[in-house]
Amino acid sequence: MQLKLKRSQRAGGMLGGKVLFALDARAELSSEEQSLVRKYGLGKLVVYDSEARKKHTEAAYDHFDDAAHTPGYSMSSAGRGLWSNARGLARAAMMALSLRVTIDSLIGGQHIECKDLDELLGAEGAIREACQNVKAYLETALTFDGREEVVEF
Repeated sequence: MQLKLKRSQRAGGMLGGKVLFALDARAELSSEEQSLVRKYGLGKLVVYDSEARKKHTEAAYDHFDDAAHTPGYSMSSAGRGLWSNARGLARAAMMALSLRVTIDSLIGGQHIECKDLDELLGAEGAIREACQNVKAYLETALTFDGREEVVEF
């Protein structure tokens, strides 16, 4: 497995006064590795969720929880429950639009843009670590051929 990373930056914002940091990441797998990823269903494995996605997820759960725990059966409590559900759905929609990197998306190539360097470095670190983990999974998968391992203590 090879991970190809390309960093760049561009001017952003309304007047171009902000810098946006970008990372293009693509994993290249051998045909054997690709077949193992398919066989063991590793393609949907989440490598990285953006900070925005995490915030929207937490907020959506909070709104749905508020709606579920709205007391009483009056019109005002029903209205509050509906309003909380609507806000939860809006946050869930925002969550769906936020960045999530999976092994499949990494194989296809993933473009990540961040407003600050810290988040970009966090995404890059998570991608590197996930690729190491997938490589370990694939190496372990090759050992399920009936061989016996002796471990001494």
